[in-house]
Amino acid sequence: MIAVMLMSVALIAGLCVLAYTLAVYALPFMLAIEAARFAYATGSGLIGAGLVGLVAGAAAYGLLVFAFASLRSPVLRLIVALVFAAPAAVAGYALVHGVTGDAVPSEV
Repeated sequence: MIAVMLMSVALIAGLCVLAYTLAVYALPFMLAIEAARFAYATGSGLIGAGLVGLVAGAAAYGLLVFAFASLRSPVLRLIVALVFAAPAAVAGYALVHGVTGDAVPSEV
């Protein structure tokens, strides 16, 4: 019984680490998906759309990290951090809502 409890704690800790890692990359992933959808809709094909999405996601992540590292003003760094953190907050909320929606039924 104690082994099962320890395994569940380890699993929850692992899922928290995974959720944090995925939340960090929420904005670049979202931009990559939208760029790939746009490229596919304009007729670039499946492989071309995947390449466009990969380049767009990497460029978005690189630009945000570069902007955060190179800016000296705390206000501008806060703005970049908020732009990076807003989709992460939405993704975290959706993750918690999805997990607890099945575990804790509520009428509210």
